[in-house]
Amino acid sequence: MANLKIKKLSSKKQHVNWHEAAACAVQIDLRDYNHLLEFFTEYPLGKKGYYRIDLLLIKKLSYQPIPKNIANIFTTFNLFEIKGLGSSINTDCYYKTIGYACFLIEQSGKTNQYVNSDISLSFLCLHYPQKLIKHLTQKRHLIVEKSAPGVYHIINEIFLTQIIVTRELSPDDTLYLRCLTDNLYDSALVGRLADDCSCHTDQNIYIRYLDQITTANNIRKGDTAMVCEGLLNLFGTSSEEIISRTREEEAAFYQPKIDELSSQINYLQNLLIQNNIPFNLE
Repeated sequence: MANLKIKKLSSKKQHVNWHEAAACAVQIDLRDYNHLLEFFTEYPLGKKGYYRIDLLLIKKLSYQPIPKNIANIFTTFNLFEIKGLGSSINTDCYYKTIGYACFLIEQSGKTNQYVNSDISLSFLCLHYPQKLIKHLTQKRHLIVEKSAPGVYHIINEIFLTQIIVTRELSPDDTLYLRCLTDNLYDSALVGRLADDCSCHTDQNIYIRYLDQITTANNIRKGDTAMVCEGLLNLFGTSSEEIISRTREEEAAFYQPKIDELSSQINYLQNLLIQNNIPFNLE
């Protein structure tokens, strides 16, 4: 098993990008079938792109099954709604995502090009959504069927639909999704994760995933925050290095946009001055 160590970090609260970690986990757990899938995060929906789905998986060969616990319902377009560590799937979120699926059909621009059987919905969360399940079974009389540990199919919904509860998943099938938690105390589970990650130290997606997992498990114990920093050490990096690199990437992404906006504002200012129109940004 890969050597792990617990390192003391600052108790300062850090942000966990749960969506990024979950999107990475889905892609990693489905890595044996990546040749059949295309992954799109924050995919814009609707003709004007006002709405976004957390993760869209396009299955290139819709007729070819993917024998994975989370992929049994996959069809051509597979939408994932991801909930964070402290969030749950409620009825508003559930029906909003159904609406997003309708937007996806609408934006095709061609009448009857897609039907509901071309789309599947997956709701990814840490905890079992009891209130939502009660609503679906008692108010709408739908059937909720447990197809595998942590995977619940909603039978007779308008779209193929499932709820994935990460804390209930089997690590044998979906190790990375199973480890999406802020309570990663199981040493055997951490060991399995470390062993697998050690085989992929050249792939950035694993580093991005582990960065969020170590941040999520930066749990306060008295005055000390503890985290499995050894996972990141497998990649010859550290939390501090990742934070520095992230800041550099953000600067590289946003600075050109800021410069372009400043140029547009200067152009507008000069144009208004030439036409004797008052200009004041305050």
